[in-house]
Amino acid sequence: MKLKLDTKKIYLKMAECGITATEIAKQGGISQQAVSNALNGKRVGKVKVVPAFCKVLGFEAKDIVIIED
Repeated sequence: MKLKLDTKKIYLKMAECGITATEIAKQGGISQQAVSNALNGKRVGKVKVVPAFCKVLGFEAKDIVIIED
């Protein structure tokens, strides 16, 4: 099982809110590298990544997490 993020939804919400990846990292309490890795589809990584996106952008995890077999 592999976890991915729905980056299309995330990028659209970032644009709508005028929030940068750097701002997500700061407000979410995670590294900018972790945000970059998640947005580039490399890996979701740390457990804190999804909650950071949810906190800053107002998502629920079920809205942005894609589970692949």
